[in-house]
Amino acid sequence: MDLPSTYHYQGWDIRYRLASSKDPATTTPSGNPKQPRPVVFVHGTPWSSAVFRPLIEALLTKGPYRILVYDLPGYGQSQNFDSRSSEAVSKNGFAGDTSVAFQAQALTALLKETQLDGKDGHPAPAVLAHDIAGTVVLRAHLLHDCEFDTMLLVDTNAVLPWGDGFYKLARSNPQTFVDLPAKVFEAVVRAVTRSACHNPKVLQTGWEDVIAGPWIGSPSESPEAGNKRQRSFVRQIAQANDADVAEMLEGGMYARVRCDVKIVSGAEDQWIPREKIEGLIMQLGSRMKESAFIPNAGHLVMLDQPERFAVEVFDWLMRYGEHRAIST
Repeated sequence: MDLPSTYHYQGWDIRYRLASSKDPATTTPSGNPKQPRPVVFVHGTPWSSAVFRPLIEALLTKGPYRILVYDLPGYGQSQNFDSRSSEAVSKNGFAGDTSVAFQAQALTALLKETQLDGKDGHPAPAVLAHDIAGTVVLRAHLLHDCEFDTMLLVDTNAVLPWGDGFYKLARSNPQTFVDLPAKVFEAVVRAVTRSACHNPKVLQTGWEDVIAGPWIGSPSESPEAGNKRQRSFVRQIAQANDADVAEMLEGGMYARVRCDVKIVSGAEDQWIPREKIEGLIMQLGSRMKESAFIPNAGHLVMLDQPERFAVEVFDWLMRYGEHRAIST
């Protein structure tokens, strides 16, 4: 995924891309040109924006869409952190904050920077959030007052408890994982990646290297660069904080969502069990409009079943939010 632009935020270099459909010459029923509809993609952990690449390419051929996609601070191409920055902070013994609470602040700032925060005449975007990004987006909406046109929450982790056995172990013993030999660490990252797909053949087409690459680098890199990537991987686990979810759950905030929500999940997702998704559905109340549990798909549903996932996304954009109002 090409992320040519950089937004500097509290010591982080957040890499992002704003792209519009190549053929925006679509009109409304009254014959007026349609403005490109803004759509924001937010990835989860331990992924990067690369998992959305095929879908974004498809959307850009359909139009008219204006798409914002970025790598979260501490992930993918956004791992560069300047600890000398006057705004830079450290957390849990790691330079740079990658917690969900911070990610929501960073998203809010990036949306304001790109004029996609739904404020001051800026359009409210449709937002697609995967994994922990569901919590990031919900915090940005409910605690930082970002306005969204509609949300699509994908295999999202927005209820407690958080994390499987591996994540709990890494959170309780982060230095152990920082100190792993490079080859052992690489094996761990690849094992985590494989556990997220229902169909192992998907990753054999090159996706495993795409997903694992930002964390393990290349053999030509120096040991110091490799260790920096290793620390980045461990940091995002060590800084995960249940309180970032508990704050919204205990306050009954999900019932205050101000836009329509659709949920999509892999029916064979071993990371986020169906009962947790159903718990979130109940808490969203009347704003929860539709759910789809896609067969033969795991946590990386967009890779396991790309065609079916794309259908669900296009259907979401057609049925909810601004496009529905225009088309009627």
